[in-house]
Amino acid sequence: MSEENHSGTDIHVADEDSPVLTSYEPNFQRVFARGTLLRMDDDDQNIVQMAFWSSKDTDIEIEDEGMANAVGYRLESEIMMDWESIVNLRNLLDNYIEDHAPEEHVANIE
Repeated sequence: MSEENHSGTDIHVADEDSPVLTSYEPNFQRVFARGTLLRMDDDDQNIVQMAFWSSKDTDIEIEDEGMANAVGYRLESEIMMDWESIVNLRNLLDNYIEDHAPEEHVANIE
């Protein structure tokens, strides 16, 4: 089943009459992420790299190009997406937040 959200994008949702079934593909890994990083691919401006990290270290001393301190992230997973996929992900998250997020988190968004 799918429903249309405010942007006109179909959002696929499960309900009692139409459950969503998933299967784990070979080499599938589930990771716990505390945060995300985003950046555009250096070679293709239509591709965005989304990385999920579990921990970070601040004030790492480095001696490269005059930088004194850096931040290091333990990356757990990375996804490469084009802009259409990113917009679809945003619509999916907006819909899920609207339907399921606890009130204290929704209040922080507004």
